[in-house]
Amino acid sequence: MSDKRYSVFISSTFDDLREERQAVQDAILGAGDFPVQMESFPAADEDQFEFIKTLIDNCDYYVLIVAGRYGTPAADGVSYTEKEYHYAKSKKIPILVMLHGNPGSISADKTESSDDGKTRLAQFVQEVSNGRLRKTWLTTGDLKHAVRDALDNAKATRPGVGWVRGDTTASAALLREMNEVRKENEKFRDAIGHLEIELALPPIPAADDGLEIDLIPVTVRGGYGGDTTSTYARIKCTWISAFPVFFSSFQWQTSDWGGETCYYREEDESCHAIGAALASELGTFDTKGLYTISRNTLERLVSYYIEVGLMVSEGEQPFTDAGKRLARRHRIADSGKTVFAIVEGDIKLKHIAPAHITDDEIPF
Repeated sequence: MSDKRYSVFISSTFDDLREERQAVQDAILGAGDFPVQMESFPAADEDQFEFIKTLIDNCDYYVLIVAGRYGTPAADGVSYTEKEYHYAKSKKIPILVMLHGNPGSISADKTESSDDGKTRLAQFVQEVSNGRLRKTWLTTGDLKHAVRDALDNAKATRPGVGWVRGDTTASAALLREMNEVRKENEKFRDAIGHLEIELALPPIPAADDGLEIDLIPVTVRGGYGGDTTSTYARIKCTWISAFPVFFSSFQWQTSDWGGETCYYREEDESCHAIGAALASELGTFDTKGLYTISRNTLERLVSYYIEVGLMVSEGEQPFTDAGKRLARRHRIADSGKTVFAIVEGDIKLKHIAPAHITDDEIPF
């Protein structure tokens, strides 16, 4: 199970689908995510609907359950369930539609009694069925499985912002999530007037602020001829002077999982390539394969460059047009080495002589 948890809004008519809503809630909880619903006061007026919109704003996915009723219409004739659907659609929140597979089998007390209600329900079903992830169900057991499958697919193909524990390593996604929490706090404070918790975001360093990076030595095995290694060094530069080196050394591939092309990081390869490239800025020998940086350092660099708009967290490629242009300009200027300095240790090459081998130990 992923460490990330998602918020899932449950939308449907209310009185006729109490058991089904509970089943969907159980499915979401079973997946380790957070169900969001208005069981205590389902939408019945515009004031409550405005509050519901603030909840939808902060959800990663939207589950719509449709059976035999269209729902209570507002003054404009549109039901609040349909209003929720249109709002989620306008916010580009992934919508998972769960349609009853045999409406004719639904008991009369759970279906529309008026011709207008039946017509509006048929039109709504047709609208939500076009171009969306749709699954059908007959029983609450079917519905739970359908929701779980649809959520798994949505997470793989359209991952949301989600939530993570506060003690995990900071990342670009976490910074965005913290910002979403801040905005959510503001909305809830306006809505209910007594929210006391507020999370403050740390400031983003300036581009020319100092940055220290640990260069970790790597040993290259040389067999019976001895090993080659390097020495630890901590270097100082600026966030922006490190970017051209990072840009040229960052390792990534693309994947078309779920029909959508996205890039993904090759973390170990990136750490080694960036570490060696940074060492070469101050070293006097070929540093390839002899230095690396930690994954925490990689995450910190990636997070910063995403926050300042030089990278993106998801997409077909990692770097924005602004990032590519900045890297080109630095190559033209060739001024990076003037701002790199060693503050601890040294960048040196060492040869480790092989241990003494006796005649009995000769492998032939």
